[in-house]
Amino acid sequence: MVLVPLLAFVLAATSVRTRRSAANMAMLGAVVTFALSLLVAWGLTRRSTPFQTTYPYLNVPVAFTGPVNFQGFGIDIILRVDRLTSVALLVVEICVIAGISWHRVMGRSEPGGARFYALVSVLLFGAVAALVSYDLAELFAFWGLAGGATYLLLAHRWGSVESSLSGRIALVLPFAFDLSLLTGIAVLYSHYGVQNVSNLVPILHSTLGVGVKSMVAASILLFVGVAGRLGLWPLSLWLTRTATTAPAVASALAQSVWSVVAIVILYRLMPIIAAPNVATLRDLVYASGVAAIAAPLLALFGNEPRRAMVLAGSGVAAVGVALVVHAYEASSTSFAVAGVACVLAAAPARAAATLAVSAIAAAMRTDDLAEMGDGWRRMPTTTVALLLSGLMITLSAAGAISLAVASRSRFGLALGEAVLLVSIAAMRVPLAIAIGPLRRRRAFEPDRVREGPNASLGWPYWLVLAGAALAMASFFPAWIGFLDGQKHKAVPASGLALWAGVALVGVVVTVLTYGTNKDGALRASAWLGTGLGRLLDGGAAAFTRFIAEPIAAIAEHISDWIQQGDGELARAAAASGRLALAAARAPAVPLIVVLAAALAVAVGLLSPGVFR
Repeated sequence: MVLVPLLAFVLAATSVRTRRSAANMAMLGAVVTFALSLLVAWGLTRRSTPFQTTYPYLNVPVAFTGPVNFQGFGIDIILRVDRLTSVALLVVEICVIAGISWHRVMGRSEPGGARFYALVSVLLFGAVAALVSYDLAELFAFWGLAGGATYLLLAHRWGSVESSLSGRIALVLPFAFDLSLLTGIAVLYSHYGVQNVSNLVPILHSTLGVGVKSMVAASILLFVGVAGRLGLWPLSLWLTRTATTAPAVASALAQSVWSVVAIVILYRLMPIIAAPNVATLRDLVYASGVAAIAAPLLALFGNEPRRAMVLAGSGVAAVGVALVVHAYEASSTSFAVAGVACVLAAAPARAAATLAVSAIAAAMRTDDLAEMGDGWRRMPTTTVALLLSGLMITLSAAGAISLAVASRSRFGLALGEAVLLVSIAAMRVPLAIAIGPLRRRRAFEPDRVREGPNASLGWPYWLVLAGAALAMASFFPAWIGFLDGQKHKAVPASGLALWAGVALVGVVVTVLTYGTNKDGALRASAWLGTGLGRLLDGGAAAFTRFIAEPIAAIAEHISDWIQQGDGELARAAAASGRLALAAARAPAVPLIVVLAAALAVAVGLLSPGVFR
């Protein structure tokens, strides 16, 4: 199961030259991996313990004294598949299969087709291997491999200047997140000497010499590394900046695959992150709650449809993270799986929304909602797919909150606001596209706008159906218990009605607003986006004027002073050298006599009693 995508990549890299053959090879690897994952999931239904196997990879003795954990450095290939991991594997593979199938039809004009499909196989291999890894060093190796493949996919359009500029962001920011994860792993190993997650958790509080500050530092570093790949605000810049410049499938896989991998890894590392103290968890809950509200709120600023859908999905991911961390803060760890189920259900819907809105933007030749419209008549199939994906993104968050959050708590109030904003942000894009006229623009003829090829229209619906199945299954205690192996109560009908009502209020408000005055709503969004852009530009200008430029000037002056000092030092050294050379050439006896006389005169003048 793990090696099949790698084998597909090797075959594609060594023997495949055409686009169709590369697509077939990538599809074959993804389908075979999906079939093997189904077999593993079916096997886990008949047993309560996970499948686990260990292969020794590296074992180097580094010391003969001291604690046993630090006498050798070893990395083991630990493959562990539990029920939650098996479901996550299936979700990742469904998204990859749908993405490849859609790209075979809609991505024919993309450059480097064989290279693109080979990179998709590498991403699938890295994601699958990271999900089944239980050694921290092994986990980071496959995590980094998947991150490198993601960057190459997002920067695939190398002939475009905009894609090149956004590709830099997709390289720098995720690299910083991965570096944070690596640093957190290094802090843990430097204090415990253990990299196996199962062996590390029992000794977190029993190891001598490990203080709370070190554990807090490791927890924050691990959380930042995972949250960055999840795309939580404000760490979602690498997703929003590449949403319009990267291939549609690359953006869809970056959102869906990484959200699944990151939330499962976060759930797996939560016993380590929760080890220091409750205050750290409370701060992480606050950060997640702010991200859950800020991301969909910023989606209302501006009229870029793909950016808005990315931020709406980022809000759902933040809701899932907040539920996972809050469960450990409240010592109710059985509810943590609700946050994971939320993100798993939203991942296929996020991929479907990205594919649908990209097809609409390409057909209407614009990235501005104010210039889109008439989707019900011209592109009904794709517009309905986008509408359904927006509904699924909204309902996945509402269902998870109804399962794990009390309606009267402040935490529930904050997440309720997040669900309301997510529903508005996710529904305003399909409504703005569906209704209103599609206006004629320069060199653009609205009558030529039509649906894409029939072979590409069904895949967003399959993704929405997968997300709907996962969201509906979350309401059944048997499914949640299957994921984490614990007993759960049924979702309260009152709580489900309340949070579903919050999401419905957002949908109704959006329908009324865009149905009565679509142009006014879009003008307000454009005005807010322009104001936000000016504010950010002003902040960047102030940063450049008061921080960057003074620091650069100081550095330049210091550099000049260093060069001047080096010149003066060189001249002094040259003068001393010439003086020493002249002294070496002078006669020795007269020179000694002169120095002795000068020394005698100086001693006599400085002796006590000479000057009174």
